[in-house]
Parts: sequence; C-alpha cells; structure tokens
Amino acid sequence: MALFKRLVPPDRTTDDVFRVLAVCTGNICRSPQVEKMLRARVPAAFARESIGALSVSSAGTHASEGEPMDPYAVGEAARLGVHISGAHRSRRLHKRQLEEVDLVLGAERRHRDESAKLLRRRSDIAFTVIEFALIVEHLASSDAERVAPLGADGFAAFMRRVVSVAHDARAEALPRAAIALDLPDPYRYGPEVYRRSADTIDEHVTRIAAALRTLAAG
Repeated sequence: MALFKRLVPPDRTTDDVFRVLAVCTGNICRSPQVEKMLRARVPAAFARESIGALSVSSAGTHASEGEPMDPYAVGEAARLGVHISGAHRSRRLHKRQLEEVDLVLGAERRHRDESAKLLRRRSDIAFTVIEFALIVEHLASSDAERVAPLGADGFAAFMRRVVSVAHDARAEALPRAAIALDLPDPYRYGPEVYRRSADTIDEHVTRIAAALRTLAAG
C-alpha cells in the first residue's frame, strides 16, 4: 500500500464555480477592496444581487496571517457603497491557493508576476486589475465575437472563455505607450492616497463588470 498520496490539483475546466483571487502585499487594503468590490459590482452589472457561480477571495504576498483590514481602507470602501464586516483576516499567498483559482488579479505587476511564478504552467491566468480591465473592455468594444456569450454551460464556463481570450489578446489590447498598470498603494500614507487608491480600484472593477456584461450578451 502506498504510504504517500500525490495531491492532484482540481480540474478547473469542469467546475461550475469560477474562482478569483485578488492579490496585494499585506492583504489589508487593496486586495480585500478588490475582492469585495468584485462581489458587489459584477452581480450588479448582471442585474443580480449575487452570482452563485462566482467566488472571490484575496491574499497578500507578504501578509501576516490573521490581521484585520486597515480601517481607512474599510472606510473608503464604505464611501463607495461596499460595506466590509470585521470578519476579514489577512492571508499569506501560497501555491495551494493558486491551484484552486481560475483568475488572479494583482494590485501591481509584482503581485501578478509573483503569482505567475507560483502558477508556472497556468501563469496565463494572472493579470493586474487595471490590465484585465483594459483587455476585457477592448474585447467588449471591438472584438466581442472572439468570446462565446453566456449560455447554457453557465457563468463559470463563460468566464473561463473570457480569461483564455484575454490572455491571447493581452499584447494587442494594451497601448504600446507606457501606461500605469499598478494600483496606488495607500498603506501608511495620508487620507488622500487611500481615497485615490479606492477610487482607482472601483473605477477598474466597474469597467471589468460592465465589459463582462457586454461579452455575456454577445
């Protein structure tokens, strides 16, 4: 009898839940805001309160386990209509988490790249928040036929099609000129930086949600 059992990552192509992981550094400011805003903005774009096939979580590349969310970040999310309970506790990013998700949205390129390094063969599912917003918006406005719309196979299958096409369209969808792909890091800065960071997150999550709705409608 074998003493050890090899752990096999779940088959992400047939699961009926689409899992997103938002990643920043400490998992107390930006990534939990991205997490909560995605949970709110995407269903709202589809005129729903929630989407059962959508699961969103967050982690930090250098997070201390179990820390509460930054109170200023909580306040900024509330200002934007996203209320976050005190239940959030920071988690450190590890490979096992990444094996279970379909899409990684990093706050910055370094978070995207660190996640991609751990993902190895599945590195094509890692983007920054801003990068993913620009790509899906490009697809929705000029090349929507490349993504089969939401159909009988469900929301998770539709989203996996979006991610696959988004990876292929990455180079053509992003401007050649240098553009900012990183969300501002507000940690230990003044209130105006927390506000600018939260507004940037909300802007791009809202753009993602709207573009997904357009692609879903075909």
